This record gives sequence, structure tokens and C-alpha cells, in this order.
Amino acid sequence: MEFLARAGAAAGTALPPLRKRKLNASGSRKTSTVWEEFNILPDEPEPIAACKHCHKRYRCDPKTHGTSNMLAHSKVCYKNPALLLKDPNQTNLVSGEGGFLVPTSQRFNAAACRKAINTFVILDEHSFRVVEGVGFKQMCKQLQPQMAIPTRRTVARDCFQLYLAEKSRLKAFFKSDCTRVALTTDCWTSIQNLSYMATTAHFIDTAWKYQKKIISFSLVPNHKGDTIGMKVEDVLREWGLRKVSTITLDNATTNDVAVSYLDRRLKSKNALLGVGDYLHMRCAAHVLNLVVRDGEKEHEGSIESVRTCHTVN
Repeated sequence: MEFLARAGAAAGTALPPLRKRKLNASGSRKTSTVWEEFNILPDEPEPIAACKHCHKRYRCDPKTHGTSNMLAHSKVCYKNPALLLKDPNQTNLVSGEGGFLVPTSQRFNAAACRKAINTFVILDEHSFRVVEGVGFKQMCKQLQPQMAIPTRRTVARDCFQLYLAEKSRLKAFFKSDCTRVALTTDCWTSIQNLSYMATTAHFIDTAWKYQKKIISFSLVPNHKGDTIGMKVEDVLREWGLRKVSTITLDNATTNDVAVSYLDRRLKSKNALLGVGDYLHMRCAAHVLNLVVRDGEKEHEGSIESVRTCHTVN
């Protein structure tokens, strides 16, 4: 090097200054790239190096310890930003409960976790307060420690937003890809003497698969025929449905009045299939139930005797 320096000086050119290499605890040169991620701690009884990101410590005496452990740690350090930018899908090891190392992915999606909770509540028919249970919180923390558990009010709000999004998507499908639907309605009265009615739409999707969706579940003033007919008409208007193939109801007299009302309204809009002769479909389950009840009346005495008899030992 001295010869090259003199030769450069003689030629009128100066060589760049030599870079000083870092020295380890014993004063020798540091040649491993691992020292870019570790610092030697001062005032320690023995040479100790700590990670710059997670501060985990390793012995680094060059006479008794090498750099293999530190090099392995630098490749899986879950707080190293360089690793996150290099591969966001990399699964790293973090310290879990009991001191055991568990794999975890640094790619965390809070919105997807909240949506999964909403789907869990809806599909399994849980109450919104299930997210405030101790067991549920412990399970979520074990599955994803980074997830913040939402409150029941947040879950209720998210479920309603999910309903609005699905409703918009279904209305767009009815408008663009669905030409005609078949409807079924059912009415009942609760123990509080409140009248309810549910309406279900049956259709074939773009993949030629049968689908059914509850498009209305609402409180109605009564179960009179005109009330039911006007409610079904309002539901069709709300969802932008014009063409109806059939409407399936039970054999109550009020439903005959409802179908007559809908028949007049749909004919005026030219929305019936053919001339509407098959608009009203009788519910087969209700018909079968009536047949069985009529059969039971003929043998009511025998059935009552069987039900009330006692086994004599």
C-alpha cells in the first residue's frame, strides 16, 4: 500500500483514504455483516452484543463464541424493518405465552379481521356482546395478538354496514342480470301480539345456480289481504323488481285477496308471466299439514287414549 501511495503521489494523483474497519470487543477487526445489526454493550462483565431492533442479547467473545447465533437472529428478527420491506409475507418467530416461539405473519389486515368477526356473529347467530366475553378475547389474542377486539356497538354498526353493502350488490344484480323472480311470503304473530311478514326471492344466478334471498322481514299492521298485497308491492318497488313468475303462499283466505290485488297491479305493469294464470302457488307443506290434521280428527279418540295411557307393571 505504501508503494502504491508513493506511485500515486509521483503520478500526481491521490488515492482515496483507507476505510477504518470496526473492531470487536477484543480489538480485532469485525469482518461479519452481522455487526451492521448488532451493537456491543459497554460496561458488561463479558462481551455482550444486542440487536439494534429488538434488543435481544448474545454473547460475542470471539475466543469462545462466534457470530452464528446473531446471524441467524438477524434473518428472523420480527422488528427489523428491512425484513418487512423485503418480504411482507415472511413468517417470523415471536415469543408467545409460556416463552415458546410461535410463527406469526407481519402482514396484518385489521379490516379483514373485523369482517371475519362480523361474519362469525351473523352466520352462527351470536349476540353482539359475544365479542366482550373473556374467552372470546383470549382466543382472538392467541390467534392474532395485534388485533384490537371491537366493542358490541362497533360490531352492530359493522354488521349493518355489511347488510347495506350486500343489499346494494343484490339490487345491482336484480337490475342487470336477473329478469324474473319467484316470491314466497310467510306471516305470523308473536307472543306480544305483533304481526310480522317475511318475503323471500328465488332466482337463478349468472352461474345457473339456484339462489334464495330474504329481501324483507318487517312488522305489518295486520294480516289482511290488502295489507299483505300492498306490502309485497312495496318490497318489489324497493328492490327494483318488476317481473314476477309466481308467488307461493299458504291456503288462508286472506292470501287469496292479496294475490288478487297483486294480480291487478302486476297486470297493469305487464310484469306477469303469460296471463298470470299460475301466479298463485299453494304451499305444498301447508296443504300436507291440512290433510294430516283432517286425518287425525277421524281418530282423535284413539290418539288421545294412546297419549294419556299409563304403563301398568
